[in-house]
Amino acid sequence: MDGLIIKKKWLDLIVSGKKTIEIRGSNTKKRNETIYLLESGTHRVVATAVISSAYPISYSNWADERDKHCVYITYADLRKRYKTPYAWVLSKIEPIEDIWYYEHPQGAMIWVKDVQPIDEMKDERIRYGY
Repeated sequence: MDGLIIKKKWLDLIVSGKKTIEIRGSNTKKRNETIYLLESGTHRVVATAVISSAYPISYSNWADERDKHCVYITYADLRKRYKTPYAWVLSKIEPIEDIWYYEHPQGAMIWVKDVQPIDEMKDERIRYGY
């Protein structure tokens, strides 16, 4: 199963159910399949989710989508970050109760392919920083 990398601040809002869309700069083909939600910078797998749909965000619908995204910026500012912003609708969010980590491949910034848990020794080295 593949994993989507998300910064902790936003991931916490997704897992709590407050943030239901993730804005990205491109469309995705990973619709209606379960993915992992990965906490950026920590190698931690936090939850599973499904991207139930994806669509381009326009000026006319940004006001409605902003609350679902939990980022209160203008459409002009959104376009500065993403040439063509897309809303990825996240559903079926299931937090992972056990703490587990994954091997993060060098250069991965949006997706990690075929996420696998790592062994306990590596797990402790990541967790405790040695």
